[in-house]
Amino acid sequence: MKNQKLAILAMVSVCWFVLWGCSPSSSDEDSSTGTTNSTFSDNNTTFVVTVSAGKYFLDNVQGKTLTLKKGYTYDFNTQDSSTGSHPFYLGTGSTGGNYADEYTSGVTNSRTTSGILTFVVPQAAPKELYYNCGVHSNMGAAITIVD
Repeated sequence: MKNQKLAILAMVSVCWFVLWGCSPSSSDEDSSTGTTNSTFSDNNTTFVVTVSAGKYFLDNVQGKTLTLKKGYTYDFNTQDSSTGSHPFYLGTGSTGGNYADEYTSGVTNSRTTSGILTFVVPQAAPKELYYNCGVHSNMGAAITIVD
C-alpha cells in the first residue's frame, strides 16, 4: 500500500511538469512554509507570468520569490492576456509603479506586456532585485541573485 502511494505521487509529479511545461527546479517554494530554499532555479527556466487581483503570479504562485544564478538565462513569459496593462520589468527597488529603479543589464524586452522578458544574469548583478509592474505599485516580489 505504501509503495502504491509513492508510485501515485511520483506519477502525479511527472504529470504536473508535463502539463505545465515546467522542468524541475533546484529552487522551489515550500508551500507549507511559504519560503524558498537557498538553491537557485535551473538555467533556461521559463516563468509564466499572470496577473490576478492586482498581483503578479509566477507559475501560479502569487508573489513567488526567486533565486537566480549569475551567468544563467531566465525567461519571464508575459503572453497571458491578464498582463496586458501591467508592463513587467526588473528593478532594484520593490515598489514598482514607475521605472525609476529599472535594472536593464542582461535584460531583453523590459517593460513587456505580451512577450518574453529574457534575463541573462550578469556577473555584476546586485544580490537582490525585484520584478515589478511599471504602472502599478506593490505587484511583484524579490529575486535573490547568487554566484
